[in-house]
Amino acid sequence: MTMTLWCILIFMLILILYHHAIYYPIMLWLAKQKTIKDPTYPMTVWPKIAIIISAYNEEKYIIEKLNNILQLDYPAEQLSVYIANDGSMDRTFELIQSMRPLFKQQGCQLILLNHRANKGKLHRLNELITHSSQDSDLLAFTDVSAQISRKALKHGAQTLQNPNIGAITSYYTFAQGNPEESEYWRIQNEIRLAESTLGNVIGCNGAFYLMRTSLYTPLPKDTINDDFMLPMMVIKKGKKVQLNPNVQSIEQEVISHDQDYQRRERIGAGNIQQLMRCYFLFSQKFSITGWLFLSGKGLRTLMPFLLLFAFLLSLGLTLMKEPIAFYLFSLQILCYSIATLPLIGIKHEALNKIHYITMSYLASLQGMSLYLFGQYNHGWKTEQASKNYKHTLTIYLKRLFDILLSSIGLLITLPLWPIIAGAIRFESKGSIFFRQVRVGEIFDDYSTLFYILKFRTMYCDPEAEKKATWASPNDPRITRVGTFLRRTRLDELPQFINVIKGDMSLIGPRPERPIFCQTLNQTLPFYIERTKGLKPGVTGLAQIHQGYDNSIDDVKQKLLWDHAYAATLGSPRQWLIMDIKILLKTVLVMIQHQGQ
Repeated sequence: MTMTLWCILIFMLILILYHHAIYYPIMLWLAKQKTIKDPTYPMTVWPKIAIIISAYNEEKYIIEKLNNILQLDYPAEQLSVYIANDGSMDRTFELIQSMRPLFKQQGCQLILLNHRANKGKLHRLNELITHSSQDSDLLAFTDVSAQISRKALKHGAQTLQNPNIGAITSYYTFAQGNPEESEYWRIQNEIRLAESTLGNVIGCNGAFYLMRTSLYTPLPKDTINDDFMLPMMVIKKGKKVQLNPNVQSIEQEVISHDQDYQRRERIGAGNIQQLMRCYFLFSQKFSITGWLFLSGKGLRTLMPFLLLFAFLLSLGLTLMKEPIAFYLFSLQILCYSIATLPLIGIKHEALNKIHYITMSYLASLQGMSLYLFGQYNHGWKTEQASKNYKHTLTIYLKRLFDILLSSIGLLITLPLWPIIAGAIRFESKGSIFFRQVRVGEIFDDYSTLFYILKFRTMYCDPEAEKKATWASPNDPRITRVGTFLRRTRLDELPQFINVIKGDMSLIGPRPERPIFCQTLNQTLPFYIERTKGLKPGVTGLAQIHQGYDNSIDDVKQKLLWDHAYAATLGSPRQWLIMDIKILLKTVLVMIQHQGQ
């Protein structure tokens, strides 16, 4: 057994070492040894290019973007701009409309599709290409926040005169990026240039890339990273994807650390999806590209799992009293501890890089885990601003504490379960547990529903008339055992299972029934937002200040408490202090039998 664990651990350590310290130097060295002489193809007629843009809440950058397009060095009569306003809630549509006279004056066609509903980037790309495919030779994809070099279209079109090349990507830089992000992309550009020299660039960047219209393949609706999968489909069709250093894109948007974490989470989810969908690269036909993909993007995708399993294996071997494993485990603890130092204000250039890499892997692991559990079944859309109020560290720690504390709570209280079950069955017939549909976390275009699990506190079929009613003091539907369970909050114990499953959080707004939720949303402003981007909780700020809801006035008071709790999630420190207070108060309520 020990020998098997050591073999697995050593294999993982070899893969980790190969990806970080061996593969990249070998690839860069091989690229330097290869000299490529691209044939020059004379340009007699410039191809027709359709610039494709999906815009969502882009009022900050859209005017600058359109001015950038107007200044591109390319024949205006051969250029068309297709924009889909994807349900923007700001002035994006009006600002695009205001630019129409300038496009008309220059002789460049501007086609704007306006939509009230936000369907996501991929949906709009497919729609725009349907409109543009009959009148374009090349498709240029670009983000609103990115500026394109003046001769980008000409350089790209000249490169695509080579019939073997199907798509080109740009050299990506930041106008005002943070040092770690800028350094990351400096290295990535170097790697992508080497990949291009050896065979194919493994994926493009959404800031700007150009491909032949005839090679466009509509992607499945749940595709997360379209700017990766579209170039991969070009490779699948036997054409090359190259990086042209003369084609440059500059990111204007300043991305915060939280936004960067969320972006890397989404990229992580996309990475595991594309790893499963790019299996065709492992055939002999794509030998070089397959090696580049597996050694680079493939191992980068698997790296968070490899690091996690290596950590757990070294811990297991340490517990088996293996001395070398103890040193390996201690080294990992030291490295991860060093990576957390910037979080407490200890910053240095080297520390910041270690922190950035570690957090990138953590975000990727979280994104891949969410994907595997179905979180990205609907693909990816730009998040509404209302979802961004939570600090990234708060999100991660809150879920970690949910699992840890609920597991501990479940184990500690498990001996009480047979006693409670016996008391319930002794007093009244029926099921031990009570299951009921409740509204969970609410998203922009759908709400989650789940079955809440409690110990039964009422006589069976308490709502025989099928009419939902408020609870009331001295409610005749409640059994004597149920009264005790409610006062001590012991009826909530099975909800530990809901928390571990991810239906609920340990602390959050009270989960409401769909019928009440619908009625209350029509009566109370901002009621539905109480669980937007936030899972309901077993206990919470509202629950410890009030009991069960007996009237609409009770709900009004709870609504204020729920929004007050949500406001603390923007600061990990405030959230942690608040959660500790709520947990202590909940224990006090249980001891003093103050529940209802």
